[in-house]
Amino acid sequence: MSETNKLSAAAAEQAVGVQASVQDANAQLFASLMNAPNKDPSAVSAESGDANYQKLVGKKFISPAECDKLMAEGKDAIDPNNTFTVDDLPKNHRYYKEGDMITLDMDESRLNVVLDKASSVCQKVYWG
Repeated sequence: MSETNKLSAAAAEQAVGVQASVQDANAQLFASLMNAPNKDPSAVSAESGDANYQKLVGKKFISPAECDKLMAEGKDAIDPNNTFTVDDLPKNHRYYKEGDMITLDMDESRLNVVLDKASSVCQKVYWG
């Protein structure tokens, strides 16, 4: 067997080993995600505090930057009946617009606030 063929065979064998390692890692990741605790985002549980935050659904979210801008303009457009700010959320929260990429980490103590992409109106809230 020529030196080139020996190198090609060794490279092919190494590639198969790497591919098997990647497949094993992917299988482990998939298994851990399948076994991860998760909550149905549509579930409302009074004891976990969801009921307190369901009132945000249908209200427009005013971002901190937007609040600052409104205050600088001398406008007080934060109507608690129709809007909410980060001050209305628990310390551990994240808000994002529908379709945004988010991490898949599960944090039972984090409130997730899903906003409409165009209007920033809250579509749903859930813990996780």
